[in-house]
Amino acid sequence: MIQRIQSVYLFVAAVLAVCLFCFPYAEVTVNGTLFTITACHLSPAVELPSATTVLPFALSFRVNDFSMPSLSVTTMLPLASITVLAAVLCLIALFKYNNRTLQMKTTKVVIYLQIVILVTMIAYFFGLSRALGGAEMTFNVNFRLPMVFPVINIILLVLAYRGIKKDDDLVKSADRLR
Repeated sequence: MIQRIQSVYLFVAAVLAVCLFCFPYAEVTVNGTLFTITACHLSPAVELPSATTVLPFALSFRVNDFSMPSLSVTTMLPLASITVLAAVLCLIALFKYNNRTLQMKTTKVVIYLQIVILVTMIAYFFGLSRALGGAEMTFNVNFRLPMVFPVINIILLVLAYRGIKKDDDLVKSADRLR
């Protein structure tokens, strides 16, 4: 049934995953330059020295455009793709209410993905601070509200899993009575 409380939990988890994809989760100020870190990219774009060793799986490349002759872009493709995958799987689990075992398995996968997202966000943050920071640089960090979205999602998904499991146990006990 779509009106169950676990459906609300799954929907809110999907919305939070989309918000995590859209909004910056940290701001780093290095020598007066403000860098915002989102699930998609680092802004303003900076060419990092050996981006593959500093930020795991971060891609740093140059784009030649007519309006800007040399634009450096640092994208965080794995974090962006995992975030989109978590949001899509939340919606799939939401609409698979007729198949509770598949819904439980999908919810478990999304819980694990949220843990991976949280670890990856922290790894990117510390990799960036190591790349931009130095002994002579002033360094200021502001975490934004989306930094806690994976933790909130894990809690919501655990509550949804428990609700789905209760429904499944209820249906199994009703089948035993027949």
